[in-house]
Amino acid sequence: MQRRRVGSVLGGLALGTALPGQAQLPKLARVGVLSSFAPSPSRPTTVRSWAAFRAELRSLGWSEGRNLVIEARFSEGQPERDPPLAAELVASGVDVIVAGGSQATHAVRRATTSIPIVMHGVSHAVESGFVATLARPGGNVTGVTNQLNDLQAKHLELLLAIVPDFSRVGVLWSPNNSGSALAFADMQATAAKRGLVLRSLPVDSPSALTGALAEAQTEKLQALHVHPTAAISSGYRQIVEWATTQRVATISGFEGFTRAGFLLSYGPEPVDDWRKAAGFVDRILRGAKPAELPVQQPTKFNFFINRGTADAIGLTIPADLLLAAELID
Repeated sequence: MQRRRVGSVLGGLALGTALPGQAQLPKLARVGVLSSFAPSPSRPTTVRSWAAFRAELRSLGWSEGRNLVIEARFSEGQPERDPPLAAELVASGVDVIVAGGSQATHAVRRATTSIPIVMHGVSHAVESGFVATLARPGGNVTGVTNQLNDLQAKHLELLLAIVPDFSRVGVLWSPNNSGSALAFADMQATAAKRGLVLRSLPVDSPSALTGALAEAQTEKLQALHVHPTAAISSGYRQIVEWATTQRVATISGFEGFTRAGFLLSYGPEPVDDWRKAAGFVDRILRGAKPAELPVQQPTKFNFFINRGTADAIGLTIPADLLLAAELID
């Protein structure tokens, strides 16, 4: 099995030195991470996220090579790899595991009921069974929710404001991802209330994306609402190329997609999720119980428009939206 390990010697506090007012650090902490994609220049958000995660840990007194070891595993867009990778992390004896996304969180949760888990990149934390409530998680899981489940109505409003005579939208979603499945059900109800035709385009593996896009073309859809699951994210370039050729609007909650060529995104900053996850790791390593650490929610949502994509697919963006958005050329 392929594995990637993240580790480097960085400046920081001396071994075991406590920050003022904080508990003594363990002599050596082992942090596991299970995420969809390794940091790569082809995915700039992953690079910024990892940098933020490690920088936050350093600021809290954790220095790789001195009092911290990070064991990282990446499924590389193949969620079926999550369970064996989760089991590998558990067997390695880590003190806490950071899980990125619903499928990784499910895999780690099934692998251990005792090791603390810090989730992030998750929408329906309660409905997926990760925590009892956001305020009092009650088990070995806590972390950060991205609230993308609450933003779908906003996504449809943006499409209605931009796409002329908008009536037909497809949803690229992953049935095996609990957050995506719950979000799709919510979107069906929201679209029906607005009199929109919604088409299901399920993608649970990268190989399924081509067929989903072919169906979208047959259905003559005017827009795609794209869930940023691992299976779908692995083919973001294919989605951009197809949508540009077919002159179809694209929207997601993920800023990185818009920077890569999607038309719109509205959602939280994913880098903040990683930074907040580091804060949870720090508190747990100092003795806090995940059951008693409230799940954090985003406090800021970013709106991006790719003007180059708008020009390429022949759409004129209303002036009020141009003023409200961060523009990408």
